[in-house]
Amino acid sequence: MNKKIVRVGNVTLGGKSPPAVQGMVKTKPSSVKTVNWIKKMEDAGCRMVRIAVPDEYEAGFISKIKRKIKIPLIADIHFDWRLALKAVDEGADKIRINPSNIGASWKVREVAKICNDHKIPIRVGANIGSVKEIKKSDSTKIRARKLFNAVAKEVAILEKSGFSEIVVSAKAEDVPTTIEANHLLAKFRYPIHIGVTATGLPEDGIVKSGSALGQLLREGIGDTIRVSLVSDPVYEVKVAYSILSANTDYKSKINFIACPTCGRCKVDLEKILMKIKSHFPDSSFPCSRTLDVAVMGCEVNGPGEAKNADIGIAFSGKKVVYFEKGKIKKTLPKKSAISFLTKKIKQFLK
Repeated sequence: MNKKIVRVGNVTLGGKSPPAVQGMVKTKPSSVKTVNWIKKMEDAGCRMVRIAVPDEYEAGFISKIKRKIKIPLIADIHFDWRLALKAVDEGADKIRINPSNIGASWKVREVAKICNDHKIPIRVGANIGSVKEIKKSDSTKIRARKLFNAVAKEVAILEKSGFSEIVVSAKAEDVPTTIEANHLLAKFRYPIHIGVTATGLPEDGIVKSGSALGQLLREGIGDTIRVSLVSDPVYEVKVAYSILSANTDYKSKINFIACPTCGRCKVDLEKILMKIKSHFPDSSFPCSRTLDVAVMGCEVNGPGEAKNADIGIAFSGKKVVYFEKGKIKKTLPKKSAISFLTKKIKQFLK
């Protein structure tokens, strides 16, 4: 079913809107680095950004940040409901509350009232680490049900207050519980924010996020997507777009294809690919058609295995072959390969 439409600043969630990539800046509102990080996230395609609001002093910087960024700013509130009120007064575009620590029902109603007055939504976001009822011995289904119940209880309070601009989420640190909890959330008519929490280092977090979020997206679950890694927030945004492009009809501007390399490869293919990609910082952005670009390490993985690519290069000894749709068009010196392919990509994107 189509979800209720909820607007966060200039971003529309629910209905038939495609999933929106959300990020979270990892510095405090008062940090001089915060705005710069958000601008880098904007450049990477981040549609909305969340920021932790640990106290009243930090909440006072929300309006200052808002004046310097282009995307909606979401205030992440835990424990002290009054911080939500302050964040709204400062111009936050959305409030996230944790149903396990925000406190008594009347506090939730106060948050709902000010959000309703300012016409901004609330995300009820439960994290498995915050739900006290969950035990280590619980099965996946029980863990997921307890996560869902925490969200449902808070949603009921908001609805009884006459508030319906709601987004819901339930995050666990493991794949099965995350999937099961979101299957339960799918019963709500509200947009769902999907993500896996506490995923660890990138090599673990990418696998967990790709496994859980990929399955949910293929099932049509997920109106916003956040990838959480022990890494910088720009990288998280890029990984989120990779998951979207691999599991939905979403099309990125450029799809880079590269072989994994082996003993036949005599170049630093990773370095070469990174140099080429650096010329196209918007390669992950939505586009009506994807340009498939192959960068292959040898003649074995050249035009043959990359025959479906629109254009590409393959390294062969001291030479590089340039091909289109699997057919070799030109042979060129290795030293000119990067500049040549970069120019060709720009021509094809016109």
